[in-house]
Amino acid sequence: MSPDTAYAKINIMNKHNRIMRYLRGSLAILLGILILFTVFARTGQASSDFSYNVAVNYRVTSDANTRVQETYSVTSHTANKYLSNIQLSTPTDDARNINVEYSDGTNIPFTTVKKHTEVSGYPYDYVEIDINFTRQTSGVGTTWSFIVSYDTSKLVETKGGAHTVYVPAISQDVSENYSVKLTVPESFGTLHTTGPRPVNQSSKNGQVTYEFNKKDLVDKSLALVFGDSTIYKINFNFPLNNDSPITQTFTVALPPNTSGQKIILRSLNPQPKNTRLDVDGNILADYDVPAHTHIVVQTDIQAVIRYLEYDLSRSGTKAQIPKELVARYTNSQQYWPANNAQIQAKAKELTAGKNTVAEQVLAINNYVIDTLSYNNEKIKYNIRQGGLKALQNPDNAVCLEYSDLSVSLLRAAGIPARMPIGYGYSGDLKQSNSVTDSLHSWVQAYVPGIGWMNLDPTWGEKFHNFGSSDLDHVAFAIWGESDVNPVAVTASGRDVNYQYENTTITYESLPANIVLDGKLSGSKWQILPFFSVVKYDVVAPTSTAGEDYMLESRSGNSNFTIKLGNLAPQQKATFYRSEFGFMAANSELVEFTQNGNTALILATKKFSVINWTMWLVLVLVASLIIWKMLQLRTKKAKRLRSEEPKTIPTLKTAPDEKEEVHNEENNPTKSDKK
Repeated sequence: MSPDTAYAKINIMNKHNRIMRYLRGSLAILLGILILFTVFARTGQASSDFSYNVAVNYRVTSDANTRVQETYSVTSHTANKYLSNIQLSTPTDDARNINVEYSDGTNIPFTTVKKHTEVSGYPYDYVEIDINFTRQTSGVGTTWSFIVSYDTSKLVETKGGAHTVYVPAISQDVSENYSVKLTVPESFGTLHTTGPRPVNQSSKNGQVTYEFNKKDLVDKSLALVFGDSTIYKINFNFPLNNDSPITQTFTVALPPNTSGQKIILRSLNPQPKNTRLDVDGNILADYDVPAHTHIVVQTDIQAVIRYLEYDLSRSGTKAQIPKELVARYTNSQQYWPANNAQIQAKAKELTAGKNTVAEQVLAINNYVIDTLSYNNEKIKYNIRQGGLKALQNPDNAVCLEYSDLSVSLLRAAGIPARMPIGYGYSGDLKQSNSVTDSLHSWVQAYVPGIGWMNLDPTWGEKFHNFGSSDLDHVAFAIWGESDVNPVAVTASGRDVNYQYENTTITYESLPANIVLDGKLSGSKWQILPFFSVVKYDVVAPTSTAGEDYMLESRSGNSNFTIKLGNLAPQQKATFYRSEFGFMAANSELVEFTQNGNTALILATKKFSVINWTMWLVLVLVASLIIWKMLQLRTKKAKRLRSEEPKTIPTLKTAPDEKEEVHNEENNPTKSDKK
């Protein structure tokens, strides 16, 4: 199975469970309200005989229990018919302390039964309340009221220090008057919603009440988030299984920091050989695993997720996007075929006439939502298709297709885009800690003036979510430079097809302390009187990746800064620099800092000058000079000896020969006389 296929298969499981569980706070609640308004046909009277004015109060307590009170005002439009019986349904299956009474407090007899049904093939459990009215109220224009109340714990999801309150939707066909009041403790914090805002808000006795009209609840449930952040505790258990006869290097991918996500690495056991960041900000940890050895890398990680509302009015134009982002995040890849003619034509069509990048991103996001249809049958045979096939086969999509098509169109439009993969909150965290059924993918688009902006077209079908980053997404990795990497675990660069099967997630109330334990060491060697070499060894803080790390050195009146850039937790790095001039002989005070002048001093060290190196160098230089001088002197002596004049040897002869020669010289004509 390819890594894409394996991951996609898990994502199918996510969608199945998300519909079954997460949408109990949305789609399933919608069903409950739809039942509420369709049961009137089962009263024994024609629906036109009576009209209903419904006011619902949801009162949430500090322990996340909700007391629901539904007040029905019934108006008769006939002279001789009365309402004798009605069946209502609760939007959850845990309704308790149920009470039905007339407006004057007189109890009305009722019975309840738990029922099970399916919506689009997904199971849904609820409580049906069968009410038998004891008063025979009739007459044209006659109005009377009854009240149904009960407790439920399933309209509120507590997410660490944050809470999400679900307000059920109603059908477009409902003609009756309908209004909602929601009361929550002030301690819940700020209300966030990308959907309709409340029409009224008031505070009293430590409680805040929000009011919504019928038009705010048509077709889509409200997911009201209270609190600015939530904290996930993530325990990865990465299996590193080396069955080969040689040592292998395994790499595990840990979650990145993003604008709305802060990762705190509280423990990593065993410790890696080294850590590093890739270009997308993913934390990569390397392990050398000996032959025939199996180990499990266990983590204790906090992901602090902040709610972000993007100010879309700050969006710039494509001309303002940094060129390096365009070069890296608009290229075409296997599953993001941005250079395909059909993809490019559609991107051009969608963005035509849109001036700002935010407007263009919204147009593409809405198109993907409106075009693709989620295919639950794809669970059985899912293979990742990529953006082009998703466009050509829109009825056969899961979250990967929603994401791949979005990224493809955005890149084709010249807008940097990438794809986070990770955890999508499934709505039942307190019952199951496993994340294998909640893996998800979504999209990040770069908008100048805003930065990287999250959008989830898959969830956009059920909620108003454009323009915000919620508390329900945790990125385990970001695919940007590559459309398939990094995966969870690789062995010597090869995907081992591990899909987070042993990963669990829970909530925590308080963030862990970030350990500011950066380390700094090194040496300053004086090589010559006016020349030194400095070595700096740093270890980044243990618990979190960071940006804009720096080394700041002060020596007398001289200051020097080395920009280290971004570092992974526990990342080791070594840097060198040379120094010339009078300061080369001075000690220096070095600070390992983050964010330059404003922030944090992680470590400080005074580097004293090591000058024995200079004396050693001087001795070596002097020795070399002396050796060279001796060598030159020896060569000169040899040359001088070779240039001295040589003695000419004298030719010696026998005595008779000498005399004869002498006589010949003295008597040149002797021979002639003869």
